[in-house]
Amino acid sequence: MVKRRDFLRQMSALSAAPFFIRGLEAAQDEEKKSLPISEEELLKKVPQPILPSRPDLVDMYNACWRIGLHNTKFGNEANGFVDWYIDAAFDSRIFQWDTCFALAWAKYSQGGMPNIQSLDNFYRKQHPDGAIDGVISGKDGSDTHARDAVNFTRNNLFSWSEWEYYQVTGDDSRIERVLPILRDYDRWVRKYRRHKNGHFYWSGLSSGMDNSPRSKARAFYPPYAWVDYDGNEALNAYYMYKLAEVVGNDAIAEEFRELHQDLTELINSEMWSEEDSIYWDLDKDGSFWKVKTVASFWPMWGRVTEDKHVDGLAMHLNDAKSFNRPHRVPTTAADEEKYHPEGYYWRGSVWAPTNHMITKGLEANGRHKLARDIVINHLNNQSTIFRATDTVWENYAPEYTLPGKPWSKPDFVGWSADGPIAQLIENYIGLKVDVPQNTIHWDLLTIEEVGLESLQFGDANVMLKANQRKAPTEPVEIEVNSTGKFTLEIQTESELYTVNITEGKQTLTFPENTGEEE
Repeated sequence: MVKRRDFLRQMSALSAAPFFIRGLEAAQDEEKKSLPISEEELLKKVPQPILPSRPDLVDMYNACWRIGLHNTKFGNEANGFVDWYIDAAFDSRIFQWDTCFALAWAKYSQGGMPNIQSLDNFYRKQHPDGAIDGVISGKDGSDTHARDAVNFTRNNLFSWSEWEYYQVTGDDSRIERVLPILRDYDRWVRKYRRHKNGHFYWSGLSSGMDNSPRSKARAFYPPYAWVDYDGNEALNAYYMYKLAEVVGNDAIAEEFRELHQDLTELINSEMWSEEDSIYWDLDKDGSFWKVKTVASFWPMWGRVTEDKHVDGLAMHLNDAKSFNRPHRVPTTAADEEKYHPEGYYWRGSVWAPTNHMITKGLEANGRHKLARDIVINHLNNQSTIFRATDTVWENYAPEYTLPGKPWSKPDFVGWSADGPIAQLIENYIGLKVDVPQNTIHWDLLTIEEVGLESLQFGDANVMLKANQRKAPTEPVEIEVNSTGKFTLEIQTESELYTVNITEGKQTLTFPENTGEEE
């Protein structure tokens, strides 16, 4: 185990210094308010992992909830924000993709912390033409960029966050209100950030990967066509038509279904390299801009990939010379000239948002084992560093069990809780909650004892536990305690079992005594 004193000796003196292109805003002078809930009360509200073999992960899970609680902020008259909201823990500004990725774990707060209403801070600041700045001042609620600035837009993940909230809570009350906001925002993006050839463009800062070797922080070019923006827009279109279908808005559903199909054809026909088995950015003449970064994995999450594309991307993820480094997944491939083994921000550091993007992309394409392998590697590295420092960090070194050097902030909850909370539940344990369909899907890819208790599932409170097995071929024994009825789908490495859960306690064994089996 890494000793805290020895660990801190290894940290660069620059570790607390801001990255040179951050442009930090002065700290917000806000009225100090006491939190409406204590740490102890919060931990009683959120679901609790059952992981007797990994108490370190449970400790990190609970710590992230505590840190995340203290990183929340309160709106005020000056900024016009909502009363209480999830914050990125970066500085006094709010950031579009930071907030969306933070909601990936906050959706499990079960009333203990602010949740999806955090996005209303952005929606309230929408301009009449649909524009929304990706970074907004926490001091006075103003835009921090002009609309024609290269850094105005950010990753458009609003619809994904709204969909995930709906899946976990079953609450569709927001959808009809936010759909026109999100439609108008995306129309603005298509009008002002799209080339005539159909591809989207932004800057290094807009992409979130500030100093990535593929681009410049404050320039639209190079590259000319950005694979991550195309993939992000495909992702948004996918969730927009799904949200629209929920409330029966056929016009919006059709608009974004057509957009998704157009982007699918465009990305696959022009950005995929058969020779390299990867998606590339494009130069002005349509040739491939070959700098290998995690940007190439966005189309997988955007639901545009076919099997051959996923096979190629998985090959790169598993390549020890490229992305399969001691800490997965570095944001710049290790076989790139400008790769930095200590991280150097986006020259190699492992970041929560891009890891989550890759994990979700693999899940969307049925590659649950690889997604879980990456999550386990990431959590193991995070846990070792957590035990040495008592916190989680903004980014991590890809070659060493250390935070990224020279720039990585501690207590970054924010998005760095995606691994310890969201991925722990969804990938390590394997539970996917779908309240609208009254279904819990369980990708049970381990033989250890795993489960979750105190899960709020609609009006029910649910405990699920898979008992330890000696081998994957042994029958699976599941213990359930629920105050309501639901459908449980259990996917092992070889079989899918479906059973209707009734109220009360029960023990189920698969494949024997499975109830209804598929």
